[in-house]
Order: sequence, then structure tokens, then C-alpha cells
Amino acid sequence: MIGVTFNIKYDDDYSNRYRKLHDRLADFVIVEDKSTSCLFLDTDDADAVHTALYGALDYKKDVAIVFTTYAHTFKSFGPT
Repeated sequence: MIGVTFNIKYDDDYSNRYRKLHDRLADFVIVEDKSTSCLFLDTDDADAVHTALYGALDYKKDVAIVFTTYAHTFKSFGPT
């Protein structure tokens, strides 16, 4: 399982980049998406996920971290 946490710079094109990011990462099957800035994907191919970011985010404005998760247990706090 791969996690992606991201910070998209808020500007006139924010909504388009956010939507494009979700569209690109949906190809990897989104397992958990309860935050506006973190997704967990059903894949082990971190390189493919990293490459997908280039088609969605602005490399000069936005920041993202792709990480491997070893604990596949999700515990949510707050309203669902």
C-alpha cells in the first residue's frame, strides 16, 4: 500500500490540479480518502505513483510525498 500526502498551492488553478490529482491517483484504486491532503492507494508501485504526480501537480508550486505504509490498519477519529 502506498500513501500520498500533498499540499497544493491555493491559486486560480487549484481546483483543476486537485481534480486532476484525484483522477490520476484513482487509476491506482484509492483505499482511503478521508482527508483533503492524504490518500492511501492499493498499489506497491511508488515509482508509478510518483510519475503520476507529474501529470497532475505543478512541480514549481505544489508539494507531495509518496510513502510506503507497513501497517494496513486505519483508525479514524471524528465524523465520518
